[in-house]
Amino acid sequence: MKTATIIDLIVDSDVHTQSMNHIIKQQHISQRMRRRLRNEGIITVNDEPTTWNTLVHGGDHLVMKLIPEQEFSLSPMDLDIVYEDEHILVINKAAGVLMHPTSTVRDHTLANGVLYYYQETYQHYDFHPIHRLDKDTSGIVIIAKTSVVQHAFDKKHTYFHKSYDAIVEGKLPSVPLTINWPIGRKPGSIIERYCTHEGKPARTDVSIVGYNTCIRSNSKQHFTHVQCLLHTGRTHQIRVHLSQLGYPLAGDDLYGGHLEYIQRQALHAARVSFHHPMTNEWLALSADMPKDMKDLIQ
Repeated sequence: MKTATIIDLIVDSDVHTQSMNHIIKQQHISQRMRRRLRNEGIITVNDEPTTWNTLVHGGDHLVMKLIPEQEFSLSPMDLDIVYEDEHILVINKAAGVLMHPTSTVRDHTLANGVLYYYQETYQHYDFHPIHRLDKDTSGIVIIAKTSVVQHAFDKKHTYFHKSYDAIVEGKLPSVPLTINWPIGRKPGSIIERYCTHEGKPARTDVSIVGYNTCIRSNSKQHFTHVQCLLHTGRTHQIRVHLSQLGYPLAGDDLYGGHLEYIQRQALHAARVSFHHPMTNEWLALSADMPKDMKDLIQ
């Protein structure tokens, strides 16, 4: 069974003899992961098998591996890689691709494709998405290569500046908007959300990029290209806010849009910027809008 490398480090040469537990605590490891490493980890020091009780010295090469809690099958996938280093992988996800397997869909999700990519590039990592996109939303997804990196994002309370391209039906007034309406789950539905005073706070800033009119089968439809800056991350936030405003996303038939011009909600996670939790580097990443959305505004 495959294993994933959780820790691979050379202990600082000026470090005095320390316990394994002390070294691990300095590596942004969650308590749950430390417990798994202690009980199930495969540990080597200087390429020699050892145990949790072994003392570690300055200059030692420490490696800890775990068998993944859940293994997914591998599916070849043409990944659009926006950025990659030893800690994270950033993908421009195509519309129509699920993030990870479900009870009914086991293959050809982003998780299957990323794990196949790791195998083909001889990388021993797991799939740890930092955030998720709906199946039919395209754009940037950040994936931590190990649970250690995922935990570092959480521990440092990493803030993401996330901006989306969206195309709405109708001609939205050309003034910047701030939508500050709480969002909650719609009664009787496990999927649909709506604006309600009993929901959780949700804020979306909307700016106008441009307009276009499409004519098809003797019908005319006005579209507005907008950019949405998220200050919160509620489920379906952009879709719900713009629909409540009276301008549903093109193709979003769940919230009042129509499928005549595009077969999915016209929403694309275009830009994200954040401080890398492991290197503290400021990253500003972007992904081009896909063709089906460009066709509505060109």
